[in-house]
Amino acid sequence: MTKPIKFEIFDLRLYIAIIENGSLSKAADSLPLALSAASARLKKLEERLGLTLLERHPRGIQPTNAGTLFYDHALRLMQAAQDTQKGMDALSGKGRIQLKIHSNTTGLSTNLPQQLGEFLQKNPSVDLNFEQSSSRQVLKSVAEGKADLGVVDGEYNQKDLLFLLYQRNELVVISNRDNPFAQKKSCSFEEWLKQPLVGYEKGSSLQQFLERMAVFAHLPAHFRATAPNFSAVAHLVANDVGVAIVSRPLALQFTKTLPLTLIKLDEPWANRELSICIRPQNDNQLPALKLARFLAGLK
Repeated sequence: MTKPIKFEIFDLRLYIAIIENGSLSKAADSLPLALSAASARLKKLEERLGLTLLERHPRGIQPTNAGTLFYDHALRLMQAAQDTQKGMDALSGKGRIQLKIHSNTTGLSTNLPQQLGEFLQKNPSVDLNFEQSSSRQVLKSVAEGKADLGVVDGEYNQKDLLFLLYQRNELVVISNRDNPFAQKKSCSFEEWLKQPLVGYEKGSSLQQFLERMAVFAHLPAHFRATAPNFSAVAHLVANDVGVAIVSRPLALQFTKTLPLTLIKLDEPWANRELSICIRPQNDNQLPALKLARFLAGLK
């Protein structure tokens, strides 16, 4: 026989607010709830659970070991409740569905924006918020419910998330067509590192990847210039500031309008995978999972 649940959704909201504010009074104000009512509700929660969740200290409230565990479960349960409500709203046709998509830099170099546009056309009740982050930050945002879906490098994995193969993406080198380096048909990463380089801002997952590969190669990476996006990088290379690494589709696109030459990057890791990550769901009609399956090419 299933045991009765000893807490309510509002108990979870209150407890999460207490931990995140470090204060019962601030948590009560944020809900809003009278301080006396918040204190009484917390006391009853601890009594029902038969556990002490919080300890009072001069510096504020600190969770016990049981309290820390309850906080982790509370976050998951609240996220599950929000996902359920979002899914039910989608199925019932009530209101508009808001989806937050976070992608790493490499994901932006694919046809992801076009695919999202196609998905929006087919799902007129869905609105999308699209942001760029590093792969690590994307994983964190999806796991914490700050994003509904993420696009990350295929090398990443996290047991509490579901991963689907999104695309395979080849990295290539671009150079100004009049630079002597442009005469090469292919080059190694070591040869690329010996050139003046154009890279990306520090938060870029591609920049972090290239710097990590330089460390593995035991060679310095001197970036003469860095830029916030692929277009700016391509224009710097076109002005012969240095050479850069981009995805093949972008390289082909930029060579049509800028004085650039594409050079094959002769490294096994130049062929990279991108994955879609999402919190596990059971209903394939839930909006986030529906979008994930659409992007992954699954029916």
